[in-house]
Amino acid sequence: MKNPPYFSRGSTSTNVPAEIDAIVRQSANDPQGIYPGLELPNQDFNYKSLRDNLATHLILHIATHGEFVSNNAYGSYLLLGDGKQLPIRDIQNLRDLSKIHLVVLSACETALGDTGQDGSEIAGLSYYFLNGGAKAVMASLWQVDDGSTSLLMQRFYNN
Repeated sequence: MKNPPYFSRGSTSTNVPAEIDAIVRQSANDPQGIYPGLELPNQDFNYKSLRDNLATHLILHIATHGEFVSNNAYGSYLLLGDGKQLPIRDIQNLRDLSKIHLVVLSACETALGDTGQDGSEIAGLSYYFLNGGAKAVMASLWQVDDGSTSLLMQRFYNN
């Protein structure tokens, strides 16, 4: 693959490392992994590394915690590996999303939206990746079990 996928994980969950290791092939000799890619685990997964590595990859897979905040249009976020939040305003500032063919948000409530108290629509996190130019986004409408999500993601990429 000319531009390998880009993968990150921002969760301390015990299932996230297995999820990413099963998807990302670290080298030609790696018996695990489906796609060659860049893995940014834990502290290495921060806003700067996300921003600086989008341009050369076709798939962005983020395995972390997501939080939908229904009463605040810009309150929803993804948790980065350095413990900081990736809020909607920072997602809106990512400039190379148009080069990404698929964003996979392996986290809770990343597609969930709502209506604000004034009747305005509150978009889910996935909307901002699409609005930024990503071709497609795979996201969740509900709280997801970490172990089941890891298996689902592994089978998704394997197929």
